Amino acid sequence: MAEEIPTAPEKHEQSCGEFALYVTLKILGVLISLYFFLFALSLMGGSFGALGGKGAGELFTITDNPIAGLMVGILATVLVQSSSTSTSIVVGLVGADVLTPRQAIPIIMGANIGTSVTNTIVSMAHSGDRLELERAFSGATVHDMFNMLSVLTMLPLEIIIAAISGEGGLLYWISRGLTEAMLGEQEADLTFPSPTKEIVSPLVKAVLSKDKNVVKALSFGAPSSYTMPSGTGTYYCVSSAMSKAWKKVAEDGYEALTSCSGFSDQCPAGSSCYTDAGDYYTNEIAGGRLIGKGFLKGAGDVGGGIIGLIISLLVMCGALYALVRLLQSLVMGQAKKVIMKGTKMNDYLAILVGFLITILVQSSSVTTSALTPLVGIGVLPVHKMLPMTLGANIGTTITSVLAAFAVMKFNSIQIAFCHLFFNIIGICVWFPAPIMRRVIVKAACTLGFYASYWRLVPLIYILVMFVAVPGLSLAISLLYGASVAGGIVLTLLALSGVAGFVFWWVRLGGCYKVVSQEEREARKAEMEEEMGTTETKVVAVVPSEAWNP
Repeated sequence: MAEEIPTAPEKHEQSCGEFALYVTLKILGVLISLYFFLFALSLMGGSFGALGGKGAGELFTITDNPIAGLMVGILATVLVQSSSTSTSIVVGLVGADVLTPRQAIPIIMGANIGTSVTNTIVSMAHSGDRLELERAFSGATVHDMFNMLSVLTMLPLEIIIAAISGEGGLLYWISRGLTEAMLGEQEADLTFPSPTKEIVSPLVKAVLSKDKNVVKALSFGAPSSYTMPSGTGTYYCVSSAMSKAWKKVAEDGYEALTSCSGFSDQCPAGSSCYTDAGDYYTNEIAGGRLIGKGFLKGAGDVGGGIIGLIISLLVMCGALYALVRLLQSLVMGQAKKVIMKGTKMNDYLAILVGFLITILVQSSSVTTSALTPLVGIGVLPVHKMLPMTLGANIGTTITSVLAAFAVMKFNSIQIAFCHLFFNIIGICVWFPAPIMRRVIVKAACTLGFYASYWRLVPLIYILVMFVAVPGLSLAISLLYGASVAGGIVLTLLALSGVAGFVFWWVRLGGCYKVVSQEEREARKAEMEEEMGTTETKVVAVVPSEAWNP
């Protein structure tokens, strides 16, 4: 017996050491997986930007009406994969007097919707497991549902009040009053680089480096052309803001432009007059390459964008798979209990956490995309994803606020405050009252439910909500400018199609053709067994309750 006494502690010490090493390696694996996940997100944004960045820049010039502005905001943000980029461009355009605050407000609203496509794409990585996909897609679309419902609430209000006042709506007047109260006389040049972008940018730039200056220059449109006083040629007036953007694209080419001689006073004050600015715009701006550096530069914008997108999706899927598996093993047992206690924090504290994380990473897409796998593996409940998402929405507005104070123009600061108060007012409407909060969670969980039965639902949802609907709505709104009658006919046809689908889905039992009543009952029992009856009623909403009359 005496000889056996030292052996037990020795084995115990060895097992503790092995356990510590085991946990350390897993945490290191999580950090490496997270790094490549963030790398894939940045590369995806650069690839989308290379494929559609020029179109995004030109989209900003189509803002004749609020609906067009809203759709432009959605499409531009989907194309560049960054609401921070699109809102910063809008702030710059407003500061340069290319857009008015009234035109910019719907674009800002659309940017909020467009930015939520990233975490929806991330949720598709859980397609291998039906229950994980349901949770992940529900958690991802919480962001979409809040943004869409906030727009449905506030855009009509903005349009109605603007029509009555003749100048602007609720956001316009709140932001204007705050800007008048806070604006000082001194100019500022504030920047706050994203730490996550700084960490992954060397690897991203080695693959593909997007030139955002080309997109910003395109957003100003082509320079205004006029006939020379002699009637023998053309001259162009280039505003100071346009000049600044052009210099960043190709400074040598800009310096070589030929100034007007003898009639430069024909251009507005603060503008420059050139005789060959049209050729410069065609060659350097419209014809400029968006991929400026990286080994994909030689493939061109389209080829490089496609290859970069494929690489980013492969890396993202691999990193997410490793991240999810490592997290699953780490959160088992006592660790899972600790994390679950953290998820039971006060909802308003959760908003603060989402806000602070997004300020640090400077991207709501990164925040919500990082939380989506946690929802997928069941660590973070859907109803806790909502307040963190709302905090991320507020946190991402800091970028446009900083951009506005860097420009230090009254209109720029006003539109940045519009972005901030759009999210704050949306939270005040849809979050404090439990009945309003449940609308968002029910809608998201319903989408997750159908995704668990039909794996293509997330892809169809992305194509419909972020491409088809904005594109069709933009086309209809632009048609009104050419033919009011044609616009009305197409609007009525579109509304009839939506009404017919809703009638078929709800009244004629179309939802039960997609997923039968028996399958719904079986799923309800499965969820109650997994999560507990009480929690299921709050978190995992049964679609028949959400949609049936």
